[in-house]
Amino acid sequence: MTLRQSVPNIRVAGLERAARMAGEAFGHEDLGPLPRFASQAPQTSHVVWLLAALAAVAGFAALILR
Repeated sequence: MTLRQSVPNIRVAGLERAARMAGEAFGHEDLGPLPRFASQAPQTSHVVWLLAALAAVAGFAALILR
């Protein structure tokens, strides 16, 4: 008995191509810090990572103490 695909191969190939093109487009939109903020960029990044880590620890603590 043959298995029938719900989506033809042609459509899947088109979707894969569209996803690849979208990924490439979004990948090239990553811009570095603006020149006037270049000295503050590393500090800002560290603060964001610190806040994210604190939020993760608080979330894990809430799950454990539940």
